[in-house]
Amino acid sequence: MVGAVTTTMVLFSETNSAFGAPILARLADHPQVQLAAVVVREPGHLCDYYLDEPDQVDLAQQASRQGVRVLRPANYQQILREELLAVPACDTINFHPSPLPRYAGLAPFYWMAQRHETEGGVSAVEMTRGLDDGPLVAQQLLRLTGNETAAQIRDSHFRASWRLFDLVLPTLIDRSYRPTPQDSAQRSYFSSPPLHEQPAEMLVDPATQKVM
Repeated sequence: MVGAVTTTMVLFSETNSAFGAPILARLADHPQVQLAAVVVREPGHLCDYYLDEPDQVDLAQQASRQGVRVLRPANYQQILREELLAVPACDTINFHPSPLPRYAGLAPFYWMAQRHETEGGVSAVEMTRGLDDGPLVAQQLLRLTGNETAAQIRDSHFRASWRLFDLVLPTLIDRSYRPTPQDSAQRSYFSSPPLHEQPAEMLVDPATQKVM
């Protein structure tokens, strides 16, 4: 594509992320994206969310096959320091499968199912020092029946996130997106799903660490 703008990007993901694999493929094949590296955790560290997937993926192998450099920093804990967030000339964007500011935190699909949620959604946000609290770049809301399983919500929200990624990517390349602040009054934050069933109202306030 003559005269097209090329944007350099780095993808951070879990090694076995069924969510990240399609995004890696999109970035690696995009004519206006130079995918400089894929960052995953050290060998042997896999995300629990994807251990039961019927078709396991390995983003490190996928990236290597496509000629993309793979970085495995020691002790990568997925929360990026402020110094790293400041490196990109543009921004660091996170695609989160929930209607932020609602359902920030971990496994939103699990908590939506527990609470029989009828209003889902997926979001793209600028990353900040906080968790899922950066300005919104784009969002797509999804209607739910309230009777879906966590797996059904996850699958529908992953598909919606990939569609949202396709819509947002051109605006990241030409930097035409216009982020808007989240409404902190509407924020809800959930921690890891319990090992055993607990009441659905186990909602944790990240500021006080108290159950709401």
